Amino acid sequence: MAQPRRLTSGSEESARLSALRSYCVLETGREARFDDLTCLASTICETPVSLVSLVDTNRLFFKSAHGLDLREVPYPDFFCGHAIRQRDLFVVPDANEDARFARHPLVVESPRVRFYAGAPLISPHDYRLGTLCVIDFVPRQLQPKQLDILRILGRQVMCQLELNLQAMRDPLTGLYNRRQLEEGLHREVLRARRIGGTVGVMAIDVDHFKRVNDTLGHEVGDRALRGIADELASCVREEDIACRAGGEEFVIILPGAGKTALRSRAEAVRKTIERAHISAGEGMLRLTVSIGLASFPAYGDTGQAVLRAADVALYKAKAAGRNRVTMCTPNVARSFASQSRLTV
Repeated sequence: MAQPRRLTSGSEESARLSALRSYCVLETGREARFDDLTCLASTICETPVSLVSLVDTNRLFFKSAHGLDLREVPYPDFFCGHAIRQRDLFVVPDANEDARFARHPLVVESPRVRFYAGAPLISPHDYRLGTLCVIDFVPRQLQPKQLDILRILGRQVMCQLELNLQAMRDPLTGLYNRRQLEEGLHREVLRARRIGGTVGVMAIDVDHFKRVNDTLGHEVGDRALRGIADELASCVREEDIACRAGGEEFVIILPGAGKTALRSRAEAVRKTIERAHISAGEGMLRLTVSIGLASFPAYGDTGQAVLRAADVALYKAKAAGRNRVTMCTPNVARSFASQSRLTV
């Protein structure tokens, strides 16, 4: 069995954060399947609190919180930061007696944590994403059977995350599906709004793709779509979200991309597809794409508005002759904002 990665460098931490974000679970609401596992952990370990805690850049995000009414807390180097560096359970019998935590605000002030035991959530690629942990406000020890069950429940949390990831994928291309496009864009807009950031959107359509299906058949068309998806995947960063929106339409969500970077990245995508030799059965195809661009907050204050603006820009690119990149115009964004106000 492969050993978990050790978080020893900035590049490894960046890869870990990208792996965490690929599960698209940050900024999401409560789900019974995770709440059931924290309830079980708390009951079996006889603790008042159990959490599914995900270690983000500068916070702990609680996908499930049994016994505490919290969604997230700022992330100093606290229990979970130590737990995700372990290969096994991380246990603190009495935080007051542990020099690493005795002066920590969550120990000396409310809620006055005294006991902690956390099972690291380790992805199939050995990235540690967070913990399933149990917490008490008095010192204590867990019995061996309780420790074993906490390990098992931690693995079950990871299984649920994996199932969630599989449900997000388009079965033909392996890219994220339409549902994840909408949910992922919503989450990235929420994150950008919180930190004052930007989110770029590329709406991409394969030019004249109907001809491929009509002349070569849908089996060849499916192979071509897989080839296009592979080329798109080669163009994205770890933090980007590449999706198949439906048919021959794709969308790439680019967190942190402003107008200049968005256009530059889109031109790189367009040229990559134009130069690619797409496998089509026994032969090769040369295809092109048209791309429409928009970004939050410049061209919309919601993910849905930004996506609509990118779609309009895409249609303009196709009307102008295809195989080109077109940026949304401010008047289109204002039109969508007006429509949004009228429908509220």
